[in-house]
Amino acid sequence: MTLKQLELFLAITDQRSFSRGAELVSLVQSTASQHIRSLEDELASRLFDRSKKGVYLTEAGRLFEQHARRICTDCDDARLAMRRFAGAEEAIVRVGASTIPAACLIPDMLGPFTAAWPGVRLELVQGDTREVLRLLQADAMELALVGGRYDAEQIIFEPIASEQILLVASPVLQLKRLDHCHDLLQLPLILREPGSGTRQVVDAALVQAGVNLSTLRVIAQLGSSEAVRRAVLSGAGCGFVSSLAVERELAAGALLAVSVPGLTIRQQFYLATRRGKTISPAAAAFIATLRKQS
Repeated sequence: MTLKQLELFLAITDQRSFSRGAELVSLVQSTASQHIRSLEDELASRLFDRSKKGVYLTEAGRLFEQHARRICTDCDDARLAMRRFAGAEEAIVRVGASTIPAACLIPDMLGPFTAAWPGVRLELVQGDTREVLRLLQADAMELALVGGRYDAEQIIFEPIASEQILLVASPVLQLKRLDHCHDLLQLPLILREPGSGTRQVVDAALVQAGVNLSTLRVIAQLGSSEAVRRAVLSGAGCGFVSSLAVERELAAGALLAVSVPGLTIRQQFYLATRRGKTISPAAAAFIATLRKQS
């Protein structure tokens, strides 16, 4: 049984004529008769009765018509869905993002993206860099924006944007500048969890500056930049936070950026995609908008 046979069967049913039905599906009458004969043989049932007045469905034909119409309607719907998908007229793009890209980069580009592609719906999954990349590898999303990269042959990392990581403190601590990088050892520090891109970048910068990480006075490890920001605002300690996450607090004086001699930390954000995976038109549109905004 083929889709062509079903379309021919319905055309003959509607036209009550083999010749007119055959024309509708671009077949000659002899070929149409062969198709129907083959279909009847497969179903072991006669589908049409023929008379001088036309062609009529048998009882078996009426039963089969219900299923044939449903199948052809589903096929038409599938074709329409794929055309809309190819034109990004009606599609979903699933994106993973670590904390800062999810809170800052994606919201900033969402306006231009939805204006250019109103038929595309964004579904965002947020987590730390390690978790987001794990989900990307598991094919739970098409692409990801993360603040760190790991050695993974199946993932392609494209640098997309960067920002500065600052050591910030509440004004109540009366701390604006350290005399030496090793003065960090005396501070109560609030850090991101080890799986985050921010923590990865901060640890690498401190090691490069000659700081022994095991000697840091870490009073808390928190699961998001927002949590670190709020803890620092409470006066609990100092924290390394993205400048994007605290720009309003710095401008208002609610937080102070602490200068650390010999320590400048920049975090690179990456667009991560799976190697060898075909990107959908909706995801390609998202990536194009991201590159344009970055």
